[in-house]
Amino acid sequence: MSKPIYTFQGKDITMNVCIQIRGVVDIMQEKLKISFEEAMLRFYRSKTYKTLQQTENGLWAESAGYIADRYFEESGEAADNQ
Repeated sequence: MSKPIYTFQGKDITMNVCIQIRGVVDIMQEKLKISFEEAMLRFYRSKTYKTLQQTENGLWAESAGYIADRYFEESGEAADNQ
């Protein structure tokens, strides 16, 4: 059994975080009309992603739409595409 990547209060939430990342990337692809690879790169380089990795803040428990909105607010990328 592999060691969890993300935990919250001693519980493995790795799958939850991965599902949120995929949801955010899907939203980014749709709104920005970019490839999966490009969306992943942009998200992984963002402050929002860094915040998502800090599981104690609970961002991982929000909806993918909420997390994507935080990303767009941070980057200013989707202002013309929303």
